[in-house]
Amino acid sequence: MKELRKYSQFESVAEMDKSIEKYLTEYALNERDRTVLWKVACYSVKFVGVSYLKVQTLADLTGYAKRTIQRSLKSLTELGILTRVDQFKPVKGGYSASITVINPFKSHHVETPCEEATEPVEEWAEEDLTHRETINFKAKTSIKKDYVEDMAHELDQLEAIGVPTQFSTVALPYFDASKVYKLWSRVQLAARKYAPDLVELTEIAVSSVQASVFASKVKRVRDFTGYFYGVISQKLTQSQRSLKCRLFNFLQ
Repeated sequence: MKELRKYSQFESVAEMDKSIEKYLTEYALNERDRTVLWKVACYSVKFVGVSYLKVQTLADLTGYAKRTIQRSLKSLTELGILTRVDQFKPVKGGYSASITVINPFKSHHVETPCEEATEPVEEWAEEDLTHRETINFKAKTSIKKDYVEDMAHELDQLEAIGVPTQFSTVALPYFDASKVYKLWSRVQLAARKYAPDLVELTEIAVSSVQASVFASKVKRVRDFTGYFYGVISQKLTQSQRSLKCRLFNFLQ
């Protein structure tokens, strides 16, 4: 396994995380590719940016089919985000699992600018995303009494079905109640996948909404829900990693 070290292109996990964040910000990756990229990153800590995950293992970790994982790895490789290195073992007479290398955003950006990147095919298991999701923020030209009353009613409705008021308060100026509930369901989905030990999600979810809304205002975001899911997944992964590090230090 020490041979993996020679493929590492990062000085630290924090440096790798910054590159991942840049990829999620600069590229219109679909939810499938975001999920796979972050799962690869989660298992690329010992030798920073390098992992030895089999396709089937990635499928088990993400819940996607093996063929879906293969398409995702192909897509991320074609974009230059990942590099796959086949390992040949003559004794066994064939190839073993490929080494997966995360490329630094800086070097990759020089070689393949995001303006020239081919957008991957959308693929989402829970809903049909064959059409483009148009981000229509609510028009708020003035704060009127009826709007305030409507928002209060929506806050009550969302709180009744388990959506934290702090999260709803930040999201409702831009989306209706059904969309806010959908975003919160993505928070819960991401938490189960990336931060199962994290108890408090609201603060991270709020900052993720704010970051996603800001990104939508300054650049083109095809799928807000998918973009938001990528942001929240990244933040939860980092929080889970920090939590485990603190626990390890405590036990030492």
